[in-house]
Amino acid sequence: MGRTSAAIQLAQWVGRKGKGSAHLRWTGGELVLRVSGLQILGVEGDDRELLAAAFGLTDGGDWFAEAHAAVDAGQVSQAEANAVVKRAVAEQLREFFRAADAEVKFGNDLPKDEPGLTISYPHLLIEMVLGKGGEDLVGTFLPDPTMILRCLPDYARRVGALGLTDEAVAILAKINNQRSAQEIADPSPHGREVALRLLAAAVGAGLAEAGTAVAEAPIEMAAAPRFEVAPRRRALWPALLLVLAAVIVAAVLVTRPWEQGKVAGGGGPWAVAVDGGCQPAELERLYRRQERDKVNFRVVPFGRGDEQCYRLVWGRFPAKEAAEDAAAKLPEGTVARGFAPHVVRVENSTP
Repeated sequence: MGRTSAAIQLAQWVGRKGKGSAHLRWTGGELVLRVSGLQILGVEGDDRELLAAAFGLTDGGDWFAEAHAAVDAGQVSQAEANAVVKRAVAEQLREFFRAADAEVKFGNDLPKDEPGLTISYPHLLIEMVLGKGGEDLVGTFLPDPTMILRCLPDYARRVGALGLTDEAVAILAKINNQRSAQEIADPSPHGREVALRLLAAAVGAGLAEAGTAVAEAPIEMAAAPRFEVAPRRRALWPALLLVLAAVIVAAVLVTRPWEQGKVAGGGGPWAVAVDGGCQPAELERLYRRQERDKVNFRVVPFGRGDEQCYRLVWGRFPAKEAAEDAAAKLPEGTVARGFAPHVVRVENSTP
């Protein structure tokens, strides 16, 4: 496996909660990003005169500080300042990502003062890859679609915070540390190119990383030892009683009769999506999960025509706010691994 590109190094550093400065260099450009908690707090470098036209910024100054000063001076509104800085950062990052000689080094320095402007790195990268011209970045972040995609820390929460469409969330929910990008994209009802682009955006945003599969060490099965055990007829009946008692206890714990009839939320059109899928095998899994708690779980369709998928929702809440509160403290085991729980309005019952 070759050297990890500078673009992917930066994404992984941010995704693993990197804190400090990232010094980006490539032919014809240099940029310093100061990052903490997935947020860009400061930027220095050649602004290609974009900021100079808006703020009168000279080379070498901190872009965020100059933007803040321009707002305080009444030159531009906060929204205008944010848009100009974000555009400049995106254009410089695009050059960096495309450069064959790009390199990145990391340091510990952060802005001394609290910035008045921050840019979410994951949001910015999602917009860059999914937006106009973003198809050119797919190969940057997914050079080999056969590599396994693995979730980086807080994957589900970060995906949920992006405000993506249900279709996009359904694709990203398939990242489970076992499937390759190709295995996710090829059968996707949304189209292979669309799925690959979204998966590349997830890698670029520091939500996931691509790597090779970890080979499992072969387990040598030794022949089971044979023991000559004399029959103990008198001990058989107590043993059967213990087994029967264990079965009864297990059945009670699984069915939880004391919880039957209790609907989380009390009733209403809002619910929390906790699992989803588009393929027959995935739909079968959703129905198996529904069988465990028919009171709170429902399988509901979304999408249209050939792009129809299904989600497993939990609870029935009278208001969106109530469902959002419940989504923040779901019972353990409710959310599928790697799935980003989110609130949805459900008009129909199980199909």
